[in-house]
Amino acid sequence: MHGTQGPSAGMNHVGLTVGDIDKAIRWYQDTFGLILLVGPLHCDTATAGAARRNEVFGSQWAGMKLAHMLTDNGCGLELFEFVIPKGEPPGNNFQYWKYGASHIAFTVDDFDRTLEMITSTGGRARTQVHDVHGGIFICYCEDPWGNIIEIVSKPYEQLSAATAL
Repeated sequence: MHGTQGPSAGMNHVGLTVGDIDKAIRWYQDTFGLILLVGPLHCDTATAGAARRNEVFGSQWAGMKLAHMLTDNGCGLELFEFVIPKGEPPGNNFQYWKYGASHIAFTVDDFDRTLEMITSTGGRARTQVHDVHGGIFICYCEDPWGNIIEIVSKPYEQLSAATAL
């Protein structure tokens, strides 16, 4: 099902910057069951794709580690650990009033267990658990590197219908 205007599109991937790519790979595998497809790879100004990455990240970019992961519904998660310049945590990591991405959300099959995994392995819950409507639960969290993650107990179509009530 898609809108009446333009071509159909599916979510391909989301990119997140982390402070330790090896720990992040393990964290996303253990917490959400993601599959590591490729990486971690070392990329710098002398490796394949350097010109493209320089265009994307700007002239200050000189090196990073990169990994590609996959959710069980086929959406990719691209992890970046910037080496040059060195990545750093944001001061205020949830500036929702500014344009751009504010969070990513995962539909999870065991909501309570996932929340416990997040909070016991370096992440944190930013909000209480909320019952949006009739047993559809959400909680805004952070991964250990401060990326905003929402966990949801039901698929997006059910969540969006419930929030309209």
